[in-house]
Amino acid sequence: MKLSLFSLSAVVALTVLLVPTSHALPAPAKPSKVATFNNHRVVRIQIRNEAQLATLTSNEDALGFDYFTHHKVVGDYVDVRIAPNNFAKFQALNLEYSTLIEDLQTVINQEKQEYDQYQVNFNAKLEASKKVNGGPQILENGVTLPAGADVYADDSWYLGYHSYADHQNWLSTKIASNPGKASGFSAGNSYQGRAQAGIKIGSGPNHVVFHGTQHSREWIGTMVVEYLIDELLKGTDSRVAGYLQKYTFHIIPIMNPDGFVITQTSNRMHRKNAQTTNGCLGTDPNRNWGFKWGTGGSSSNPCAEDYKGPRAFSTPEATNIANYLKSLPKVVSYIDFHSYSQLWMTPYGYTGTRPPTYPYMSGLAAKAATALRNVHGTQYRYGDIYNTIYQASGSSADYAYSIGVGAPFAVELRDTGAYGFSLPANQIIPSGQETWQALAAILDNIQV
Repeated sequence: MKLSLFSLSAVVALTVLLVPTSHALPAPAKPSKVATFNNHRVVRIQIRNEAQLATLTSNEDALGFDYFTHHKVVGDYVDVRIAPNNFAKFQALNLEYSTLIEDLQTVINQEKQEYDQYQVNFNAKLEASKKVNGGPQILENGVTLPAGADVYADDSWYLGYHSYADHQNWLSTKIASNPGKASGFSAGNSYQGRAQAGIKIGSGPNHVVFHGTQHSREWIGTMVVEYLIDELLKGTDSRVAGYLQKYTFHIIPIMNPDGFVITQTSNRMHRKNAQTTNGCLGTDPNRNWGFKWGTGGSSSNPCAEDYKGPRAFSTPEATNIANYLKSLPKVVSYIDFHSYSQLWMTPYGYTGTRPPTYPYMSGLAAKAATALRNVHGTQYRYGDIYNTIYQASGSSADYAYSIGVGAPFAVELRDTGAYGFSLPANQIIPSGQETWQALAAILDNIQV
């Protein structure tokens, strides 16, 4: 079955009124073909010894492996998508594996069906709201409140996934509805000119920066980041008032907007940004940051999912966030939310030698994992990136640490492989609830 396109509304320009941008927002190009994954398997490969690791890595390009996880180390496992035309060749390698997903397209179709059903109800609410309240409203402070703002503000937002345009309207609504408490900003523009739109909350001297969807297929990251925004704006947690006096939060739900649009229009499994190199689409922004770039755990192959780019900071997405971090006076924590694997990790990724303040960062990660587990029993592992999962150079967390951020983290949200990147929507709220408690544990214990 061919995967149908996610509908995208045409009201994204409202975001421009709230965040600065130097380019007009492009309309998504209509793809000539939508990627499908019929009979693509996702398998978990156990790596018992160096010989098996060598067999795996020496065949990854020829067999077109799409690594869903990147734990390519002896004594661990790695999750890989394999196309049907290469599966017999993979089996001939005699590697030990189990099948997580028998047919990836079936999972995507189920996700799409749930998305469509949710969107019918969501769009009906929007239309009803527009009939009652009219179109966009210009508030006294000159900020535009999108049409249907009451629907975007409703907690039912977390019952489903959303289009890129709706995410921008959601963010605009939060900014416009909280004058004096929140303001909009953009870290810069993506390769195709979309704003890396964010919201700033609080007035404290200690800055906290976090974002979702650096890897575009990881939709749960955006939803969890938005849940955290709502907790800071309207949550009932008694600690929030103190947080807003102690910290200023800079939050970007969609760090890689071009890639996110690609996942909704032409390839649900697209991971990278939208830059093309030698006919291959995308650079991995989380292998492109300018600290120890290209020193291991990334690829020089432009078609690889972890392609590091031709040089450090060749991606505007990573460059913009790096410059934004450097522009702030005292960043006490930075969090890069990903999925999947259920991990709360610290630098370093480029080396197994732990940084001098690892005990402090690891202590915070331990508190986060404990607080998270106490909500729904979800188990997270924690530790430094290199020793917890794999070597990864050119990462955001390593870069943040290199410029003096006190407690940078790379977080892998739910699940552990049953659904992978197509996490069912009924897990959005519990994911948000447990991640909020993890974030609160860190905010309660950061050294400032």
